[in-house]
Amino acid sequence: MLELDAVHTYYGASHILQGVSLTVAEGEVLGVLGRNGMGKTTLVHTVAGLLRPRRGRIRFLGRDITGASAERISRAGMGLVPQGHRVFPSLSVKENLKVAVRRARSGGRARGTVADGVPRFPVLGERWGLPAGVLSGGQQQMLALGRALVGNARLVLLDEPTEGLDPQTVARVGDVVDELRRRGTSAVLVEQKVDFALRRVDRVVVIGRGSVVHESADPAGLRADTATLRDLLAVGGTVAA
Repeated sequence: MLELDAVHTYYGASHILQGVSLTVAEGEVLGVLGRNGMGKTTLVHTVAGLLRPRRGRIRFLGRDITGASAERISRAGMGLVPQGHRVFPSLSVKENLKVAVRRARSGGRARGTVADGVPRFPVLGERWGLPAGVLSGGQQQMLALGRALVGNARLVLLDEPTEGLDPQTVARVGDVVDELRRRGTSAVLVEQKVDFALRRVDRVVVIGRGSVVHESADPAGLRADTATLRDLLAVGGTVAA
């Protein structure tokens, strides 16, 4: 589904990704963990086409997409739920979902309808005609996730989807990740809430200083290995729940 081969990405002169190699299989949910500032969001932006790698190759569905535009990558079947609840603020909830459906249809993934984004998040139906910009942060995140559901992407990139959310909304985000797994949709879940991620992914990589420093095909085992988690992820002696 996705393959990164020795990818290097820079912000100006800053060398952020330093030879990242990883794969995501068909139907697999890959967890990407790491401390703040280690390159996780840069990884997502590079895969999605928002940043251009300086070296290395990226392949999606067997095709080389290294340096391709974000629009081209999206139309090829990759969905992005970015960090920070990014929605079209002047468009209504319904119109935000319609944009995702139209993009899916233009890419030949025509199964979705705007109604598909509502069952997991009833509050969206209650605010159907309101501009997305007046929604709370949690409601905007629900809308961003709803767009991922209606878009029928082959691979969904989830960048810190639980950031700043209350426990009830975090639980609903977990429902969406679980639903993607049931659908057989591949996903990359970048997450600070370690326990949340390890309960829902098939495999884990840990990013440290721009490179993969740990891989595990046993998330449950890693979750129980508190010493390793502390070594890899601890900040101030604790691990994020």
